[in-house]
Amino acid sequence: MLLRYLIWLPAHDEASITKLLHPDDPQDVLRAIELMQAIMTFSKSQHTNIDNSFSTNINIRADLMSIKLLSDIIESILLSFIDINLSLTEQVQYLSHYAHLSFAIFHSHHHTFMPYQLYYDTHTMVKNIIFCIWKQQVLDSREKFFVGDSGDDCLELHFGRTWVIGGHNSGCSYSLVLNRLGAAKDTDGVFKQHPELDLGHHHLKLGTQHDNVDHFNHDMWKGDIVSGCDLPSAWQTGRGAALSILTASQINPINYSFTTLFSDPAIDMLCPF
Repeated sequence: MLLRYLIWLPAHDEASITKLLHPDDPQDVLRAIELMQAIMTFSKSQHTNIDNSFSTNINIRADLMSIKLLSDIIESILLSFIDINLSLTEQVQYLSHYAHLSFAIFHSHHHTFMPYQLYYDTHTMVKNIIFCIWKQQVLDSREKFFVGDSGDDCLELHFGRTWVIGGHNSGCSYSLVLNRLGAAKDTDGVFKQHPELDLGHHHLKLGTQHDNVDHFNHDMWKGDIVSGCDLPSAWQTGRGAALSILTASQINPINYSFTTLFSDPAIDMLCPF
């Protein structure tokens, strides 16, 4: 379906969309972001067709409405991490938006919507970010909280240094791995004591184009990310935004009757059934 419709975008043709949908490297983050942004751009360009309830092209309109729902889900989770102008409150709103949207659709369609592992991983990520913000508020609500710190950049850096120390050789014994991990930790310690010695990493720097990298750091973020935001209010705002989308969809209301669903102590965002 996406191949059929995304070629309507002026900036793409069948070859470029096929490349986005079937990349040579399945872990190509930048290409995945480009695909998600293409879906969002396409959805926004089709508002007239989607809103035209008198359209005679019933099948096309149904497809466009499905793509719009997918776009809403993508936008809610993607912008939380790549829109450097967002405040922390707005990031929480987007994350809540994603959590409620994906919960309702997953509750309705189960693994045909997304794999169980992906659902659990993304919701664990959202939960971890919210918990970390709350912990920072308890420690000092005047300090900034950068959402990226709750990710795995530190683990990636440590893995990269371990890999380089081993001469990019993945074939090694258990004891050799331990030695390389220890050496990588020693290197980290030196760089923490003398940051001027660390030349940094190309993919952790924004450069001049946002689409050149898949990482952001504190210095790049322009929005107000002081941790003292109103978490309950931001979470409720995101839930309201999700409900406005779900009520206009074809999803059975029982799947987004959150008050009723969450009154069951066995059901929560991580245990939707």
